[in-house]
Amino acid sequence: KEVRDVAVTKLGQILSTKDEFTHMDMLRQWKALFYCFWLSDMPLVQQELSWDLANMILKCKGANRASFVRAFWETVCREWYDIDKHRVDKYLLLMRRIVFFTLRSMYQSDWDDQLVGEYMEIYSQFPVNPNDPKVPHSTRLHVADVFVDELVRLSAEILKEAEEPEADLAEIPVARLLEPFMRFIGSSSIRHLPPRVSEAVFESTVVRIAEAEDRARNSEQQETDEEDDNVDAVIFDNQIEDETLRSVQFLIDSIPSIKERLFAVAGEEGMLSMGRKRLYALYQMLCQTFPDEEKDVPLPGQIVISEPRGAEQNKAAKKYKRKVELKKA
Repeated sequence: KEVRDVAVTKLGQILSTKDEFTHMDMLRQWKALFYCFWLSDMPLVQQELSWDLANMILKCKGANRASFVRAFWETVCREWYDIDKHRVDKYLLLMRRIVFFTLRSMYQSDWDDQLVGEYMEIYSQFPVNPNDPKVPHSTRLHVADVFVDELVRLSAEILKEAEEPEADLAEIPVARLLEPFMRFIGSSSIRHLPPRVSEAVFESTVVRIAEAEDRARNSEQQETDEEDDNVDAVIFDNQIEDETLRSVQFLIDSIPSIKERLFAVAGEEGMLSMGRKRLYALYQMLCQTFPDEEKDVPLPGQIVISEPRGAEQNKAAKKYKRKVELKKA
């Protein structure tokens, strides 16, 4: 462990001083870091190392940040199927950390358009790629599961540390950050993934907001003192516990732009018919939950989507069908 810690520290120093790395340089580094992480044992060591590895994003200079993130996702997609069941959890944690530090990198750059575009292009090409067979389904689903979690975690840190947190939160381009997931839902031909991504990213966001509003209504203490606001509800493993309404307010404020972007992406050429229908259904759901009579575009009728059955549902349906046939006989 001591040798590994020294090596990781030295690599961080190199990344912070050298101006340019080729893509092959970054791939070589992540190949070594991937198996450095492979050999880490014990949960606390893995948590510390995953944090240090992901934090290297912030140590990179300029364009090296996006290159470092690209090399990570390319390495994970290439090596994923070699990870055994005993190590998969720690790599899922590492992916969560990378998502968080990617968001933090964009925040530190004041959400620079070019950097945000580069990161979103990386996510669209690798972990949120709609159809590439080389991208494991596990990475797609895990990134969808944790993305909004880490965005809310970032908002909690901004509320805790920033001098003008409301102004900083208002600058988060939530709709643009969620656009890769919109395009995934609209263009993926893998039948069982779009509904799960839709639920993990968009439907869960609505539930998250509703639960925070319920807690705010049921709370005995009113949010009169910012110091008493439960911003410290972020726990160590990056999960958010008992989120306050204040920590998700930026999501509520971003709903109009999310609806606008959903409607625009759904109308683009290249979307599959079922994907387009699914995007319009999400748009309709958001309009019904957060109505805005002036800007909402009414859709003809209620959109209902018959989700594809999973193996267990098919098995249960066949079993029920046999029971009905036996009764008739």
